[in-house]
Parts: sequence; C-alpha cells; structure tokens
Amino acid sequence: LKAQGTGVSSETAPPHLASMAGLSESNETKDICGAQWLLLWSTAAYAPEFPAKDDKEPLQTFFHKFTDLCKTGPYANGYSDAVKEYGKPPIGSRRELMIWLCMAENRCLQKASLPTKRCRYSELMARWRYPDGYL
Repeated sequence: LKAQGTGVSSETAPPHLASMAGLSESNETKDICGAQWLLLWSTAAYAPEFPAKDDKEPLQTFFHKFTDLCKTGPYANGYSDAVKEYGKPPIGSRRELMIWLCMAENRCLQKASLPTKRCRYSELMARWRYPDGYL
C-alpha cells in the first residue's frame, strides 16, 4: 500500500526509511523513531479541540518536555530539531498542534529525502483519530 500523498510505501522504501514511510499507512512501528511519532500523533489527535486551562497544563508538559528518543538513522533528533527550528508545539488548539506536528514530521521526511505529506487538518484527523474514538 502506498502512503497517501507520498508515493512511497513501506514495502518499497529502503529498510532504514520504512519506519516513517509505513507510519502514514498503518500504526505498525518498526523502531523507536516510528513509535515516538505514533505516540505524538495519537496524543495530539485526541487532545481537546480547544483545551481548557486544566487540559493545557498536561499537554504542555507532554509536548514541551517530550524526550526525543530517536537518536540514530535518517530521522535522528527529528522532534527536538523541529522544536529548535519552529519553537515549542502550540497547545492552544488541536488544529495548531496537528499542523505543527505535520510540519515537524515533514522536516524529518525532507531530511531523509522522502516526499512530504500535505498538512491539511481534515486529512490528518481522518488518519489519526477514528470516528468511534478507538485507536
């Protein structure tokens, strides 16, 4: 299966690139890099649309203090480098957070010479948040 909008599939991507390419089409992860992006995306997709003050504190702690465990390979330090370049992820709304994550992940994909994905909120929500609320 091809990842929507990328032209790259986990079946045709070189082994060192399959982790990120495969994440666009399924939740199966192959290494710590894919697992941490799955965690980031899932958390963002299920965050409140407009977090109240009580919701913002845990979101801020999670996203602003998140430790980037991806230390090797083409995606190494992708999250922490995005924070340095773009600033801390915005937690004022789910839309802003999802778009920030998309830009951050696209930064990683570009670094690995993979096609980037469109950062359209409706498409990101369709990919990461299921109508019945079940992952």
